[in-house]
Amino acid sequence: MTARPRRQHERKPGPATLSGRTTDPASPGDTTTTDRAGQDSPGGRLAYSVDEAARLTGLSRDLLYDEMRRGNLAYVKVGRRRLITRQHLNQFLGIAS
Repeated sequence: MTARPRRQHERKPGPATLSGRTTDPASPGDTTTTDRAGQDSPGGRLAYSVDEAARLTGLSRDLLYDEMRRGNLAYVKVGRRRLITRQHLNQFLGIAS
């Protein structure tokens, strides 16, 4: 039995690697980049998933879910998803808006 050489697949440049440049994703607290709608991302968003809220606040997902269960952190349920609005986060963290 002889080993066949591996075929090399050509990679087509994606949107992040066009013209040899790569783009760095924005850090969770960075509000200077804009998304397609022209809103600041993620600072200008109206609502966040639990994972996004955890990244923004530096708190764990488990803590956020526990606080929602206890009624300390308000959220909006859309279908099966739980969305946490900016107002909910500000109120939970005690930030005046």
